[in-house]
Amino acid sequence: NKLKNKAQSNQDDTIIGAYALVKEVCIRKLKISPFDVQIIGAIALDKGKMIEMQTGEGKTLVAVFAAYLNSLKENSVHILTFNDYLAKRDAAWMSPIYDFLGLSVGYINEGMSLEQKRKAYGCNITYAPAKEVGFDYLRSMIAYNSNERVTQSFNYAIVDEADAILIDEARNPLVLAGNLIESNINFKQVAGFAATLN
Repeated sequence: NKLKNKAQSNQDDTIIGAYALVKEVCIRKLKISPFDVQIIGAIALDKGKMIEMQTGEGKTLVAVFAAYLNSLKENSVHILTFNDYLAKRDAAWMSPIYDFLGLSVGYINEGMSLEQKRKAYGCNITYAPAKEVGFDYLRSMIAYNSNERVTQSFNYAIVDEADAILIDEARNPLVLAGNLIESNINFKQVAGFAATLN
């Protein structure tokens, strides 16, 4: 609670206590001692910077530091992955750390029910494929009632595999398809009226 109060008042020394705590929990729960370069990467993430790490250098662990610190400042943190497998794996792998720190962790996968997604989005930390979060956001924005909404506010996100998500995947637009609701609207009349507008 002391760390949470400091984080919410934006004191810079919060990062020291928070990261020291996460490092100790990593050692105790996963038997992994984070390297200095991983902590430096986490500091950069918290400052909104993009970091580059090779496969096997511990990006998953680096994200935990920034996620924990920002969960103290915000209500929720999303860690956006490239696919379902990574979301589920990383959430399960890092959950002992989050559990010890008193945070709830969930993951989103394609094909989950609305209730399962709502529960996962309600966690402090949510791992999810970026594309799935995009579709969930679009579906929530066109929902006819609040029961169909699954996403909550987006406060802070960490993008894993940023090159793949922000460049490769970004070339493919997210499009929702479905049946049109029958109505008595004359679309030719609407188009004609729209043409008269400036």
